Amino acid sequence: MIRVPLRAMLFASVALPFLASGQAQAADAPAASASDVEIIVTARRIEERLQDVPISVAVVNQDQLNRANIVGADDLAKIIPGLNVESRYSSETNAFSIRGFSQALRTTSTVGTFFAEVVAPRGGAGSFPGGDGAGPGSLFDLQNVQVLKGPQGTLFGRNTTGGDVLLTPRKPTNRFEGYVEGSAGNFGMRRIQAVVNAPLTSWARVRLGVDHQVRDGYLHNISGIGPRRFSDTDYTALRGSLVLDVTPDIESYTIISYLNSDHIGSQPQLYRANPNTSFGALAQPQINRLVANGDPYQVEQTLSNPQSLTKQLQLINITKWAVADNLTIKNILSYATFKQGLRQSVFGTNFQLTAAGVPSYLSTAQAFNGDGTYGNNQRTFVEEFQGQGFAFDGKLQYQGGLYFEHSTPGARTISESIGVGAVCQVGPYEGLSSMRCLRLSPVNTVNPSSYTIEYINMAAYTQATYAVTDKLKLTGGIRINYDRTRGTAYGPLAKFVQDPANPAALFVGATIVGCQVPYATYANCTVGSDVLRTSSKRPTWTMNASYKPIEDAMIYATYSRGYRQGSAAPAAVGAKSTYDPETVDSFEGGAKTSFHGMVPGNFNIAGFYSKLKDTQLLVGLNCTNPVCPAGGSATSVFNAGKAHSYGFDFDGSLRPSNWFRLDFSGTYVKSRVDKINIDITPYIANFNNRLNPAALGDPLPLTPKFGGNVSGTVTLPIPEKAGKLQFTASYRYSSSFSTAASDTNATAAAALRLTPPSASCNAACVTAKADLVANTPVDNASMVSQLDLNLDWHDVGGNPLDISLFVSNATNQVTYTLIQPLFASFGFDLRYLGTPRTYGLRARVRFGGQK
Repeated sequence: MIRVPLRAMLFASVALPFLASGQAQAADAPAASASDVEIIVTARRIEERLQDVPISVAVVNQDQLNRANIVGADDLAKIIPGLNVESRYSSETNAFSIRGFSQALRTTSTVGTFFAEVVAPRGGAGSFPGGDGAGPGSLFDLQNVQVLKGPQGTLFGRNTTGGDVLLTPRKPTNRFEGYVEGSAGNFGMRRIQAVVNAPLTSWARVRLGVDHQVRDGYLHNISGIGPRRFSDTDYTALRGSLVLDVTPDIESYTIISYLNSDHIGSQPQLYRANPNTSFGALAQPQINRLVANGDPYQVEQTLSNPQSLTKQLQLINITKWAVADNLTIKNILSYATFKQGLRQSVFGTNFQLTAAGVPSYLSTAQAFNGDGTYGNNQRTFVEEFQGQGFAFDGKLQYQGGLYFEHSTPGARTISESIGVGAVCQVGPYEGLSSMRCLRLSPVNTVNPSSYTIEYINMAAYTQATYAVTDKLKLTGGIRINYDRTRGTAYGPLAKFVQDPANPAALFVGATIVGCQVPYATYANCTVGSDVLRTSSKRPTWTMNASYKPIEDAMIYATYSRGYRQGSAAPAAVGAKSTYDPETVDSFEGGAKTSFHGMVPGNFNIAGFYSKLKDTQLLVGLNCTNPVCPAGGSATSVFNAGKAHSYGFDFDGSLRPSNWFRLDFSGTYVKSRVDKINIDITPYIANFNNRLNPAALGDPLPLTPKFGGNVSGTVTLPIPEKAGKLQFTASYRYSSSFSTAASDTNATAAAALRLTPPSASCNAACVTAKADLVANTPVDNASMVSQLDLNLDWHDVGGNPLDISLFVSNATNQVTYTLIQPLFASFGFDLRYLGTPRTYGLRARVRFGGQK
């Protein structure tokens, strides 16, 4: 077992920069800056220099990912300001947001994720998010990660209103090369990577890679039920790619990738209770234990066998045909399967009791997929035909294409969650028949649900850039999108009723006895695609002008229209089960510069203004009537608002000497909800009040106002034959942000004041309860202020060996990444915790020409 002493690493972090300072006077002229080493990107579906792309783009290469210890997509926000990631349930259910454009539950993505030019596999219609992102194992052996900010609807299609995240894998080369890498760290972290690249013949080459990591969880479960640790890691990712030069003009590039992630997901922490509610009174002892123990990472729950399981397989083929010097035809084909199962105590409650002499618990919200079933299960086929070329002596560069995507259910998703308030026996179960809950409890139900969804997306697009002069270029593009969604939903009702084979048993399995109320009017408890269907046809476009007064400077302005499709929402039967598209108009202007001389480097800045219309908002629906036919609560997506955001992004790099480099980036986003118009009248029979995700005048959810990174890299003075030794310190900051409406408790308090006095609670009692709710703040996710440290020794002793020591979150800041305010409804507030300090050692052995 490899142990990395943290104290020694911190000492090295402080001492080594001072050792390097003696090198300053002996330094030669500054080495080539980052701007001299051209960064090639594909932000506009063609290869071009980053500094020539007239949009805001952040680029991170594989070395930077390694230094920052980036494992999953949820870690990317650490090094890319303005990219925010919501990862509520596990690392595979992440959702990106950029410039205020976030993804609500049951909606499609606002930020497109692409691997090798192909959109991420769709997740499906489950009750919980999945798909549309980049899971663990996606971020190894990459050329780079490109984050495009602002709508990208012309070249990348719908559901990119916030931007795109492009993952570009390393392509097979004609050299024999590769590496084997091992890592070890705290929380029992062990990681192994291996990549080999080999030419098979003069016209064929292959690249194979594997990435496997295990790590113990950092959340400490003290309930005595289920695993002791939550939020662990255990995945294996495989990737193989093959390039065939079919003819001198035709290239076939095939990639196959596989992911299996099977671990224990995250768990929220109860931190505040409302003693005036039944659940709040039960939650108070749990919160008292949290305070008494003083462990910031303490959680509790009652599910005996939690699990987060993801299986993904994807096959991609990209065929290029150089028809002529000025025309290239490209065909992109992909097929993917995505399966995801989740078992989690959604509220993280531990309300244990003894019923009929049996250790039991009071159930609250759960996510539960039984053995062999999934909450997301989808197959996605993508076909894109594209042409690129030049005309008019190279002054006109154009591209266009046809796009088709068809995502179908691999099988019905199945969720079997025990009703809130049921009394159940402690112990593992795999489905309805093996559940054991008290049949005499006032709540003795299970609401099994099963959904399917089908997406059909088609588009035709074209974009062209014309060089008016050597300095001035104009770009225009348009895309016509057609999107259709169809779904089904099956909603039987199961109850814990007397078992004829054992009539004396009080704790029994669940038996299907009929249909849930919203499904009762449909044959076989099934809502068909004649009800759950939507379609839309929308154009998206972009117009851009760029001007280069000198070779190393460019200014530009862009206007873009983006759109996010509407969809059916099978999980919302009984409330609003379809919703319409939303659109955004975005204006961006910026400048990109590179400079040489005494202090070479580059600096880029962009300002933006975005106007969002028909915003897709996830609204909480509640029933406080004596009888609630569809249950006490639900959520539905409404096109209910307008909003705007504005701000700026910047990034740069300075190289004042050949032993020191400074990199920095930042973002500022000011956003506001301008209009909210939600009508729940059509659903008043089931739900009589609502909980909005944002209030008028609030900033957009999940949107920090400020974010920034700064890192300094020092090359330490050691003999050249000993290798290259570098120390990097990186600081990141992100301001706090809202995850719920600021008036959540005020609205609930106003409704509470209307409660008629009773013998058990007179007028003064009602007022006191309302005042408690009104005076309880709706907290924000916490500010992040963290320091990462790295010591990298390349070519150790002149050998193909690299060794790195790393510390992430060196000051061990405790962060709350998401707040769920349930104080006024369920009687408690929840928060999700960020990763504590991690540290470790990484060693890589290279062979062949691998760098």
